[in-house]
This record gives sequence, C-alpha cells and structure tokens, in this order.
Amino acid sequence: MMRFAMALCASLLIPVCYAKEPLMSETKTYCIGRYLVDVPADAQINGQSYEYRFGRIETDQSAETAQGFQEKMEAREAELRAGKQKDGFQLTNVRRPSSSIWVFDLYQKLLLGPSSGFETHVWEHGTSFSMEETGYEPATLGHVLAELQTNLLPNVHARPSDSIPTAPGFCLKDGFVANDGTTSQFEDAAISFKFAQWPGVLVSVETMTLTKLGQPSLLQRIDGGGLPAAFKNLVSQIRILRRGQRTVNGRAGEEILSTLPTDAGYRLHQFQWEADGTEIGNGLKPTITVELESGMTQENGVPTRPLLTDEQAIALFDAVANSVRLRPVSTSATVAELPRCEG
Repeated sequence: MMRFAMALCASLLIPVCYAKEPLMSETKTYCIGRYLVDVPADAQINGQSYEYRFGRIETDQSAETAQGFQEKMEAREAELRAGKQKDGFQLTNVRRPSSSIWVFDLYQKLLLGPSSGFETHVWEHGTSFSMEETGYEPATLGHVLAELQTNLLPNVHARPSDSIPTAPGFCLKDGFVANDGTTSQFEDAAISFKFAQWPGVLVSVETMTLTKLGQPSLLQRIDGGGLPAAFKNLVSQIRILRRGQRTVNGRAGEEILSTLPTDAGYRLHQFQWEADGTEIGNGLKPTITVELESGMTQENGVPTRPLLTDEQAIALFDAVANSVRLRPVSTSATVAELPRCEG
C-alpha cells in the first residue's frame, strides 16, 4: 500500500531537475534474458528468476558429474513412481532423448477431467536446469513435449555467470538458451542486486515479453489509480524527485522517482523506469523495468535507514538504467564458443 500511495500521488507534485549520472570507475556487466546491464563491480546478486516458453527454469549445481546427474535422476524417478509428487500427480512415462536430458510425464485424474504435466532436467558441465509445469489437457501435452524435446531442451547450455555470450539466445542463471528470438513466445528474466555499503538498497532489472497490446503505461497506471481515504495524509508527505518521459538506448519509456517518509524521521526511495514492449511475444522488444528501492531490510521491525543521499540514489539509478541495452550478437557465433563451466 505504501508503494501504491507513492504511485498515485505522483501527478500532484512538481518534478525536479535531472541529476548528473555518476562516473562509475569499476562496473560489472550481467546478461539477463536478451539484454545487458552494468552495475557497480561490488554489487552482489540478491535474486534471479527466469521463465521461458513453458515455465520457470531453475538452476542446480549439486550434480557435478554426468554420473552424479544420472544417479540423481534415477532417484527422482523412484520418488515419482512412489507417488512423491506435489498435488497428487503420478508418473506415467520417462523420456530420455539423450543421456543428459530426462523428461517425466505426469498425470492426475480430477473431478473436472484429467490433467497432465511434465518435469524436465538438462545437465551440462556440472550444471543442471529443470522445468516443471502441470495443468495441461492430455491432448495438448503431446505437442508441448515434442517442442521441449526438439526445440528447447537440446538448446539449454551451461554458462559461467560472468560470461557474455555472442551467439543469439536467452541468458538465465548460470545458463543460456540458444535461440534467435524471432519466434513469438513468452520470456521473463529478472535479477536484483544488493550493496554492502548501502544496506537495504535493492536495484532490480526485469525484461518480459509483451502479452497484450494497449495496456496502460507506467504513468497512466499511476494517474488512474485510486487510494483509500486513510492514506490521504501519507500521500501529502510523498515527495516526487522526478517524473516524466525518458528514452534509454532507443527505448522510449517513463519514470517516477519518489521518496516516502517513515515514523523514524528519515525517507525511503522508490524509483522506477519502464519501457513498454512493442510487439507481442517479441523477446527482442520486451517490456523493460528498472527499479531502485531503499529500506528493503529491517532492524527491529523498522526499515533500514538509507546510507545514501537522494543525489546518490538518483545517480545509482541513472547509471544502471542508462546501461540497459539489447545484447549484441553475431549470427556466425555458436554455443560452442561459450566458456566451459567447471565440472
């Protein structure tokens, strides 16, 4: 509700001038989805989330060898055959397109009809990737499994977290899906960073393919919101540092930079820039969101006091937002050029 209140009152307050972008002497570049972002070199990854086509892709590095992966999959098969699967789904088939790819077919009979799903695992160079989805009609699942085995799973590869691929594809945690991005499909990549020198400050970046045209933009959503009467006093205390149109590396977007008071007497930051996707399902033209928030950790139930000034927060936000750009690729590059992970 605090963030909602900040958003609603944005149009009522007067924006101030742009702050100058800071000169970051040392930065590190991260690959997220099909995009790149630069952050201060000492930033630490706080969390990551990736969805691609059929569902969320999870990364696991507990099976360091091919034999270890094989043993882990055999144990998983035994668990599924014993009925140890959430929501009561049962194992109906095991597919092994290759020694490093396992696909488990799942099925459950419900009052409203049968429901099917799958659980997949891919291993390469000490890293495995899994995807699990249920709720398919049995007739639909066959098509999904064919797509998984033909076009998705063979193109999932391990990648050192600090490497930047030159081949076309989608970056995820310690991995990469080789794909030229020309096929319309769902993609969502999100990463957030924390900073030792600024406890409670989080910077996040997300790219997500557009699912519907004509949705309200960031500022339209803010201006069109409603707020309970109990929050009117809070709204009057919200300060807008900046608001308006902003284009970053050719992507037209909107931003709002606000601060919110606390009972402890200091203010917290809530900054956001967003560029809407321009084509449904186009991974090269997704919706892009950059956010900076302070007070995201607590001490004795109270949000942590920001150790950076408004000017520093704006400078950090600007530096990160201005660095977000589509990853350059070479059509002649291959996945074989990816650095090898250990294991």
